Amino acid sequence: MNIVIIDDHQIVADALKVVLQTNAAIKEIRTFLTAKAFLDSIGNWLPDIVIADLSLPGMTGMELIETIQKRPLPHHPRVVILSSTTDVQTIKQAIRLGASGYLSKGVSVAELQEAIDAIHNGEQYISKSLRNSLINSVFVDEQVVLHLSPREKEVLALICSGHTIKEAASVLKLSTHTIQGYHKNIMKKFKVSRTADLIVFAIQKGLYNPSLDPNR
Repeated sequence: MNIVIIDDHQIVADALKVVLQTNAAIKEIRTFLTAKAFLDSIGNWLPDIVIADLSLPGMTGMELIETIQKRPLPHHPRVVILSSTTDVQTIKQAIRLGASGYLSKGVSVAELQEAIDAIHNGEQYISKSLRNSLINSVFVDEQVVLHLSPREKEVLALICSGHTIKEAASVLKLSTHTIQGYHKNIMKKFKVSRTADLIVFAIQKGLYNPSLDPNR
């Protein structure tokens, strides 16, 4: 397999390259300091896996995932985020956008090799140190979602995408009074008192993703 490493710190990219060169299954490894530099280099040679930092100059790791997915390529490289940012919502967003793996920069060399092999075999991989927090978050999110009725979920999506109560009522063909009732119930369930806090809560819990909203 062929690997690309993208990190704006050359010493980090070089260290990762040295580590991965011990993997007999890897034929070639190329390093880049920016996502744009990698994308500009795409020609006849395509990697099987791209290991990218999240915080990159010019184009972030998230934007790189989206760009790769949209490009008409002979095959789409699997993207692995390797980052010191390990909050649950960031991990979820990366996976939703199409990342095949998410690793903490504190990962061991052995686990990095394990992750690369798993992803090359078509699996997804999350750092062992991040799995418990991710699983706990899923249970919490599901409890929140289960407490919302289908109509409340529709109202929440419209409010989060910037619709006023009146506009949401028009879209759903309901009265403004009815929408206000749903809005009030949702805020009560989320234990917030302002619409702004409601939107922030929905984003933090992964119930709303602005980048994936077709209404925006």
